[in-house]
Amino acid sequence: MKRFQYILLILISNFIYSQNNFEIDLTSDSYINDSLILGAPMTRKGFGDLYTFNIKPDKNISKFGSDHSLYFLKIQKENLINGFIEYPQPVAFVYLDKKNKSASGTKIFFLEKGKYKIDLPQNINFLDLNLDTPTNKEYKALQKALEKFYVKSNNPYQQDSLVSLDKKQKFLAEYIKKNPGSYVALWEIVNDYTQYNYHPDYLKNMNLFSAKFKQNKLYKGIETRLKAEESTSIGQKIPDIYFDKQNKLTSEDFKKYKLTFIDYWSTTCAPCIKGMPEIVNLYNDYKDKKVNFITITDERTTTRMELATNILKKNNADWINFFDINKDFQKKVNATGYPLHLIIDENGKIIARISNNIEEARNIIKEYVQ
Repeated sequence: MKRFQYILLILISNFIYSQNNFEIDLTSDSYINDSLILGAPMTRKGFGDLYTFNIKPDKNISKFGSDHSLYFLKIQKENLINGFIEYPQPVAFVYLDKKNKSASGTKIFFLEKGKYKIDLPQNINFLDLNLDTPTNKEYKALQKALEKFYVKSNNPYQQDSLVSLDKKQKFLAEYIKKNPGSYVALWEIVNDYTQYNYHPDYLKNMNLFSAKFKQNKLYKGIETRLKAEESTSIGQKIPDIYFDKQNKLTSEDFKKYKLTFIDYWSTTCAPCIKGMPEIVNLYNDYKDKKVNFITITDERTTTRMELATNILKKNNADWINFFDINKDFQKKVNATGYPLHLIIDENGKIIARISNNIEEARNIIKEYVQ
């Protein structure tokens, strides 16, 4: 009986896999023996695992180190790319020109189950692939409808400027009501979050999708992240953070001080390191006025942790530093970029959430202490 159940499980898995296969018949004579990248063109930290398509590797196809799906394709005369995808995902072809130290890429298109025939010319920069698939047709129609919310840039290498995020979200609300199972609309919310940070209308709009659609993996993943940020926005209490087995940050730690300033950073973040002396100056000005300073470093390998410790010592950062080894801080506050500054009162309430602006943090601390 168990053997029958095992075989049945394999058959079901194979059926599901086959229903979500994609195949790309790619030609590009201009790039033969050179490499292209296929993957999501831009993601926010912590969102990478939502980009989950898998390509069958071979001698000309390899995935490279990333938390989301990015593949190097060594282009041949004929290129047949086979893979599996759970749900439609925005991607682009990108070319890295090592000689001129530049990059160019196609416009975003949606990868979904099915067969594609794509021929890429020599100049792929902002190339519209015009793929005749259900999701791509919907995406193109939605982008056309959204043009009224943007001022078109005269520079082809610059993005168009959004006039009003509020108005765009109101439009998306009406769109979702008419299309309650739209992956295109859901990814547009992710795109807006990536470009313009958190907005309370994102979750309001997500609630308009159908009950069935809300059960899919992508929806649940986005909802979890946005709710984490909503629950740690200004006026909310910061949750208990567990960095590892020995180190944690709880409500008791905030009761000892009028304010606690938290700086979330990484050794790979140039603005973080450049701004460290400013934080040290802020610390020296307020350390004797019951303001506590904490850094949380997004590193978990020994080499990077040692580098972070040396950077802190070099800057005379005489405060407590935690390493977010369990990614508990990143997940619970939806920390999607560096540097992120939180200012928390003695009750554990967040009074400021700031991205890379020490001067703004200084003004808030100064006003609060006075």
